Amino acid sequence: MDETEEVSPEELQSGLKKIRRRRWFFWILIMAYLPAMLLALRSAQPNQAVGIVFLVWIILLIISVTLLALVRCPQCGNCFHMNGFLFRPVRRCFHCKLHVTADKQKSKQ
Repeated sequence: MDETEEVSPEELQSGLKKIRRRRWFFWILIMAYLPAMLLALRSAQPNQAVGIVFLVWIILLIISVTLLALVRCPQCGNCFHMNGFLFRPVRRCFHCKLHVTADKQKSKQ
């Protein structure tokens, strides 16, 4: 996709919705770590439960980060959260500066 190419509002909305969904999953997964570990520590076999919870959590985190890092910006077509090899879950595209809520801001106007 070229930066000068105009994107339809429907494409923009669906692309940003996809980014927001992946971001929510990522942040909820990070926030769920501590409660999950506390529950594992209270189980009948805490050593085994902690290992299982950690393994499941780290696999889900790897999947989540990969999906979030590779999601494309609906406006410019580049990876939304990637700048070279750096992954940073910021709210604006590194390349075209599209905000993650740009479709909602346009609908308010």
